[in-house]
Amino acid sequence: MRSNGYIGTYTKKSGKGIYYFELDEELGKVVEVSTGREVEASTYINTYDRFLYAVTRNGDECGIASYELKEDGSLEFINDCLVSEGNGCYVEVSSDGEFAFEACYGAGLARLYKINPQFGHIEGLMHEHKHNYEVGPKERQDMPHVHMLTETPDHQYVVALDLGTDKLVSYRFGMEGLSEHAVYDFEPGDGPRHVAFHDNGKIAYVVHELSNKVSVMEYDNGEFREIERHLTIPESFNEETKLAAVRLSHDQKFIYISNRGHDSIAIFEIKDEGRHIELVDIVKSGGNFPRDFNISPSDNYVVCAHQEENYVISVFQRDKQTGRLTLTDQSHSAPEGVCVQFNSQKKR
Repeated sequence: MRSNGYIGTYTKKSGKGIYYFELDEELGKVVEVSTGREVEASTYINTYDRFLYAVTRNGDECGIASYELKEDGSLEFINDCLVSEGNGCYVEVSSDGEFAFEACYGAGLARLYKINPQFGHIEGLMHEHKHNYEVGPKERQDMPHVHMLTETPDHQYVVALDLGTDKLVSYRFGMEGLSEHAVYDFEPGDGPRHVAFHDNGKIAYVVHELSNKVSVMEYDNGEFREIERHLTIPESFNEETKLAAVRLSHDQKFIYISNRGHDSIAIFEIKDEGRHIELVDIVKSGGNFPRDFNISPSDNYVVCAHQEENYVISVFQRDKQTGRLTLTDQSHSAPEGVCVQFNSQKKR
């Protein structure tokens, strides 16, 4: 059985933008890596139906682009929507395919675009909202830094994680744009980066880049409450490291979190209907600076991309009973890899 997907990369050094890969699950190996599309600064990508959306840049203009997925893994350009400020670091499509959300780290912006779900066309930027909250105490918290915008399980809100201000902000969204609904304050210096929701729609897991911790959060109608928090690196580790990505196994039994610097993936078992997590293991990621990883649709494998040095793509077999990972392949690379997405082709 084979599964396929895409890796988004920086284009500062040798990265080309978006790479296509195929994973052979009989062999436990990536058997093909090719350039799906050369595009500047396509650090984050996401698929929806037969389309792929990517953050992009052309000179001083920044925004998002849309592509049609082809059977050979190539991407056919549809259109883009570029504005004058703020290079994006995250893009996602709403569950109904009507809107795209873009987070702009450097400029502290949350953007809402209107898209055509039938043809994948970006119809235009609807709203751009700049965060103006008080910043946190750490050096990288010099200003607001919006790192992620993702839709809540009830499809009523979009959540912004702001690393610069230690805040989680819930917005209502629609044809009128974004309107603030609720704000949650994390501990000073946490640096919230990404969030993943449990399938029950009641629990979320927020990972903090600067404190290297994960918060288990109770979710209800656009509002959050922290239940517990855990460190994602060994307590004895004192060197520089920062947390990166978070993913839940499809069976909702385990949560995985990558650490850059410690160069590892932390594995937690999910208990008590998602309300409690317990550390299982912290395994080396197989490369330098594991910026992102993802779990295959079968739930059997993890594919991890590394941003630095040899840019290796690590493949791990996943034990569904214990959650533990076993390295099976390091035969390919994707230069400056920062985002891994399997082509699950979400349906309308």
